[in-house]
Amino acid sequence: MSILEKDILDGVAISKKDNNLILFLSDELDFKDEYNHLLLLQDKINSYIAYIETEQYKEEYPDYLFNDIILEIHFKYEPTDNCKHFIEVVNSIIEKYNMKCVIK
Repeated sequence: MSILEKDILDGVAISKKDNNLILFLSDELDFKDEYNHLLLLQDKINSYIAYIETEQYKEEYPDYLFNDIILEIHFKYEPTDNCKHFIEVVNSIIEKYNMKCVIK
């Protein structure tokens, strides 16, 4: 999958240990054009948030009650300070959904 495919989830798993829904986001781009990269990342994250807001995950996992929803962002290249700050802002917004972004 790709950050360029904003309407596709890159991966989904269940952590049976923590009873969390894990959403994977793969970011293969470098940060040479940081501004556009962050716009693409924002679009992709917004798609994941819409997936949660509309409870689409219940179609695949109708009997699960998840404790938390973790969005694991796997970067190929080291995220910039601006990117890390952006993820912090995203986390402050999505915490109301028992959701958080983590950088992997």
